Amino acid sequence: MSVSLVFRSKSINPGLTTLLLVGLTLMARPVLGQILWSDEFNSGAIPDNTVWSYDLGASGWGNQELQEYTNNPENARVSDGNLVISALQKLAGSTPVGFTSARLRTEDKLMFRYGTIEARIKVPDIQDGLWPAFWTLGSDFSQVGWPSCGELDILEMGWRDAVKDGYANRWVSTTAHWEYQGGYANYGRTYSPQLIETTGLNDDYHVFSMNWTPDTLTTYLDGRELWTMNISVQNCTDCEELHQPHFIILNLAVGGTFTGLLSKDQITAPVPAEMKVDYIRIYDNGFTELSGSAIANEPPAIGPGHSGSWYWPDQDGHGFSMEFGELADGSPLAVIYWYTYDNQGNPIFMLGSGAPDGNRVEVEFVSPVGMVFGEFDRDSVLRENGGIGVFEFSDSDNATFSYTPSEFSRMTWGHTPIDALPLVKLFGIPAPEVFGGLQQR
Repeated sequence: MSVSLVFRSKSINPGLTTLLLVGLTLMARPVLGQILWSDEFNSGAIPDNTVWSYDLGASGWGNQELQEYTNNPENARVSDGNLVISALQKLAGSTPVGFTSARLRTEDKLMFRYGTIEARIKVPDIQDGLWPAFWTLGSDFSQVGWPSCGELDILEMGWRDAVKDGYANRWVSTTAHWEYQGGYANYGRTYSPQLIETTGLNDDYHVFSMNWTPDTLTTYLDGRELWTMNISVQNCTDCEELHQPHFIILNLAVGGTFTGLLSKDQITAPVPAEMKVDYIRIYDNGFTELSGSAIANEPPAIGPGHSGSWYWPDQDGHGFSMEFGELADGSPLAVIYWYTYDNQGNPIFMLGSGAPDGNRVEVEFVSPVGMVFGEFDRDSVLRENGGIGVFEFSDSDNATFSYTPSEFSRMTWGHTPIDALPLVKLFGIPAPEVFGGLQQR
């Protein structure tokens, strides 16, 4: 069976276009090899933080997107064997003021080079405003940026031509992006709506997959070939971004340049909306390489990328400002401010420092007393023993905090022991440094 396709390309040498195209006919999916990694989403209530991290904020993400990405369980949860990414109205009182959603990534935790990757996904009704995506970025994204890192889009829906024609639920796009001779190039194809044999891809779960070898990239919908690109070094010059490890991203955006809808008033897609992911699997195709902390089964070493403001979302009274850096002799050092309360509800703070060891840092807190607001007499300040805190990080966004109070903090402030209190990073500043042989961000 042949298929009508829409071709989109930009900034590519015209002679390169012919070399990139391998075939236009639908073909059977490749024979799948051994499963090397999978997330079946069959346990827990939130995504596994040893594999998944969150992108956060409402910056527009380079595409004038309208949503704010959060790490709230209402936007990303595990339920009934699915990862559920929800786009919701953001309210100020009862007034809609925008949207929230989630974008999850496996950066630093799970990367792959070559292989067959597939996900079974049920998209929501996206007509007029939603933009679900299953895609990858090169693992050096935080160092070189986009498009120099490379990007592979296995699934994108919500393309502006489809929105305009009323076929958003029946068009699916698949595209490669990379840096080409100092500029930007993309090569992609989009299913024509007339030949999708369904009332819409939001009718049920569908399998979106990509087979990636040193010579070709091929994407599939339910086992039917969508698009093939020749990436062999003989044919695709200056395409090294398509031959390096990539990490996985799943997200549900609202509006943006891809959809052609740039105002919240233009969004009429039903919200709340849920993108459900039954599983993601990576199969060996004879060339596959996996890397990352989830594969090594050990958390990355602590580095400047762990610096920021940390707290426990379920309880007020435990906030931390953590800074990770180096002394003049190059040895690592952590300085941590703990904002907490005494047994009368009065705010106090304690200060500690310690040397990170792997994914763990032990801090000896001191409890300054005797300070008066607006005045500072160094000699009048007492630095009492505040007890021992232990922080253990599963990644640069998640940790636990345990605390053994000192006699002073127990008697003076009413502090009690804490065992493995979950912490998440509220915000941080990217800081590319190398600690313990690992690149931190």
